[in-house]
Formats: sequence, C-alpha cells, structure tokens
Amino acid sequence: MSQVGKFGALLSAGVNLQTALNLTGLRRDGQQPIERMLFLAMMTGAPIRQVAQRLVAFEFDLERFKSELASANAVPIATRKLLLWLPALSLVIGQLAGFGTVAAIFHPIGLMALLLALALIAVGIRWSGRLLAPLLVEPTHPALELLQFSLQLAAGSPPAESHSRETRELVLLSRQTGAPLQELVQHEIDLVTQRALQQSLTRAKRMSIELLVPMALTVLPAFLILTIVPMLIGFGL
Repeated sequence: MSQVGKFGALLSAGVNLQTALNLTGLRRDGQQPIERMLFLAMMTGAPIRQVAQRLVAFEFDLERFKSELASANAVPIATRKLLLWLPALSLVIGQLAGFGTVAAIFHPIGLMALLLALALIAVGIRWSGRLLAPLLVEPTHPALELLQFSLQLAAGSPPAESHSRETRELVLLSRQTGAPLQELVQHEIDLVTQRALQQSLTRAKRMSIELLVPMALTVLPAFLILTIVPMLIGFGL
C-alpha cells in the first residue's frame, strides 16, 4: 500500500492526523508532488479523507501510466540493443565458423575495417540515443495541474483563482451550463490522462520504425564490414 493509502486508512480507523503522518513517513518538506498536494490541501482546509482517496487514485493512475509506457518503450529500446550487438556477433560467428576473423582484425586492413566499424557504431549509438531520449524521461501524471485544481475546489477555493487555460474553460462551461465544476474537472482529468497515454504509445510504436534509419545507416554497414573484410583477409591468408 502507498504512503497516502496508509495515511487515509489510518485516518479512517480513527488515528489522529499527526500520528498518521508520523506512521506513514509523509513530510511537509517532501519533494514528491503527492506530498506537496496533500499538505497544501491540509493547509487550505480541504477534507483530508476525501483528498487522500483522490491522491490514492492519482497514484494508481500514475503507476498504470508508467507501466504501459514502459511496456511500449521496451520494444524500441530492445531493438536498439539487439542491433548494436550485431557487429560483435558477426566476429564471433566468423571465428566459430573457422574463418579466423579474430586474427584477421589484427591485419592492417582488418584493423582499418575495425576502426571504421567502431566509428559507425559510435555514430549509431549517439544518433539512436538522441531519438530514444524522450522515451527515457521519467513520466509525470499528465493531469497533475487539473488534480491540483480539483483539490483547490475541494478546499473551497474560488474558481476565479485558476490561471490555466484548461481550468478557465471548465469554469466558464460550468457557469454557462450549470454543470458541477468538480465533475467537469474529473472528466477532464480522465480525458487528458487517456489522451496522453495514447499519444505516448503511438510515439513509442513510431520510434520502433524511426530507429531503423540510424541503425540501417550505421550499425548494419558496420556488421557487413566486420563480416566480409575479415573473411576475405582469412581467405587471402
């Protein structure tokens, strides 16, 4: 169970606020967004049990978001690792097949081929690394700002304090239609989360294809160089 989940459970069991905080390790100076939101809600007078329930749901959403992103990102990351090992694999296969590739790379021509292959691999690592960099960033909840606004509403803060375009539009829609603002915010949180997840999954799938460009232009030529040149040297020797 998460810290916030334990905190809410302790409050429901009748444990006083300070004891619940001590038992769960939640701190006012904590660096996690969920700790900051919890203590901000406490300072503004929001119903703590209700806030704890929302934050637990927020944690579940964030973990699910991270899990699905990790599954999608695993494909391009594994593809890159596999292709980067191909040149080394070619040397091993050539040696096991009896072509003497290991001895051939110490030949002047073989050494030049090895250096060229290593240069191509280095370019491929750097190029593909730049492409994969956005996938390796630690994800945050895409609806974090909306959740903070929802907690402000739970604390009784006036909607006029909102400065985000999304929240201003929701406030305007609520005033025009009479729809409960809190429900509109929750629907928007679900929509933003699902949209961000779909966009991230699509980006990860597209990255699997885009990675083939640097790999095809760098690693595959290195693979061919380390396969063919030592083999020709071995035949010549």
